Amino acid sequence: MPLTFTAVAAESTLATGSAADVVDSLKLLLLIAYLQSGLYTRASSVAGFVPTTERTVFDRLRDQETPHVSTLITLITSRGGIPPTGPTIDFTGKGAVPGFAFAAGQYETFRMLAQAFEDLSVRAYKGQLQALAADKTALTYALTLHAVEARHAAEVRVLRGRKAWITENSADDLPAFAQAIYAGEEITTQGSVNVASAIGSTGSATAAAQAFDEPLTTTQVMAIITPFIT
Repeated sequence: MPLTFTAVAAESTLATGSAADVVDSLKLLLLIAYLQSGLYTRASSVAGFVPTTERTVFDRLRDQETPHVSTLITLITSRGGIPPTGPTIDFTGKGAVPGFAFAAGQYETFRMLAQAFEDLSVRAYKGQLQALAADKTALTYALTLHAVEARHAAEVRVLRGRKAWITENSADDLPAFAQAIYAGEEITTQGSVNVASAIGSTGSATAAAQAFDEPLTTTQVMAIITPFIT
């Protein structure tokens, strides 16, 4: 049965009000952590799939994403929630990444997925901060994880020969499904300030957009990750 946010949210029977929102936010972040941990674990299990020159990087990402999963599970259970179990992951995204099976010649596709999932996680964490603000302990943990996710995203992007930061709403060379991950990143107005106008001749609209990272809502995140979860 496909795992949806509605089904996940329904499990929060022991929490009410803002406490339920906190649990639901943590569950969403756990789903993303499952995707990331699963991607790196699967890649490292296939002999010779990850080149020796990059093995250390992706093994380290695997080793850091795994405790993210366990930490989020603990945060959920300690708040009376029932964490979703690790889902079966369809890394083709139900056809969004056709034929991907960690096979010979598909390493670059793997790196594309790594970039997509890492960039997604950074924006997803931002989108949950308001709900998590009701629980200072959960918020603190989320912020510590968010910082590491940002470092992961930068590392993968640079490894692929891209800038460490997102440029406007560009999905670079990623598959079409990934465009939703970058939607809205071209925004140049923060609050009531038009940053592009404020920096004037010292910068550009592109620089103004690059200087800020935008959140993704729960609905946006679920639309992106649901095809990968079976």
